Amino acid sequence: MGMTRNQLALVRYVAENNIQKAKDAALCCCAEDTTQKNHYAVTKYQSLLRSGGMNLMELPANVSSFATMEDLTNTYLESRYYLTNEEKKLFELIKNMNDVSLQLMEKQIPYLNATLLYGESGVGKTAFSRYVAYKLGMPYLYVNFSRMLDSYLGGTAKNLTNLFNFINQHQCVVMLDEIDSLAVKREYGGGGASAEVSRSTTCLLQLLDSVTNDHVIIAATNLMDDVDTAVKRRFTEKHELHRLSAEDNERFIRQYLDDAGFSYDLDSVRKYAAENHSQAEIMTHVTRSIASTLINKGELVML
Repeated sequence: MGMTRNQLALVRYVAENNIQKAKDAALCCCAEDTTQKNHYAVTKYQSLLRSGGMNLMELPANVSSFATMEDLTNTYLESRYYLTNEEKKLFELIKNMNDVSLQLMEKQIPYLNATLLYGESGVGKTAFSRYVAYKLGMPYLYVNFSRMLDSYLGGTAKNLTNLFNFINQHQCVVMLDEIDSLAVKREYGGGGASAEVSRSTTCLLQLLDSVTNDHVIIAATNLMDDVDTAVKRRFTEKHELHRLSAEDNERFIRQYLDDAGFSYDLDSVRKYAAENHSQAEIMTHVTRSIASTLINKGELVML
């Protein structure tokens, strides 16, 4: 038996590394299978294809080893993201500057719409950057600076140059994660590794200066004191993210569970929310509690 048109399309798009079209073709293949024996698997994979995973966009080979680009339009669940009042104000500032970027360019006023987020691990720096990209309707380019480091002389600067050449050709929200792994305080007069790091930091400064007004740059660090002073100055906004208060923790958990359609024991939610957990720790615990509820088929309790 030969392949159907949808199956052939699926093979084609996988071969071409066109992730989104491959997912669309896979959904069409699922719709073709009406047999009872595959009903459970088909239903499961249809659900995953429609709501899960990332709409990854293809990147050039000289960038893809340390970056991913994603279209959040159809996959991001805004209703499950909890935004504090402070982060609401920050987003409005980023949005307003993005709205007037072209006007600034017309008047030849350079302005780098760049925000440096800092705070301990797990407080939502990456989550906020994804929210910004979704709300602005722009592709989301995630860059892991620690993976950009190259042991060969000049290799890191070459990676940076390739990255910013790509950025300047695509309007997107750029997330520079773990910026402290590269943009560290420079040591003048040193040699070897310290000299290479200094050259890379200088290269980053020059490339940041080349970014046009219509881009949105967000960087994140857990080690604010280690970031080079001149690099910090390139970021027009610097914002510290904290662990949520007990009240915000409760709102965060309840908003997520309500949107996901789970009933829950309010007292256990409030008790857990009063404890000192990061947002990442909370999400891990909420997911574990949801899984336990599905297994035991009862009311959700935050253990």
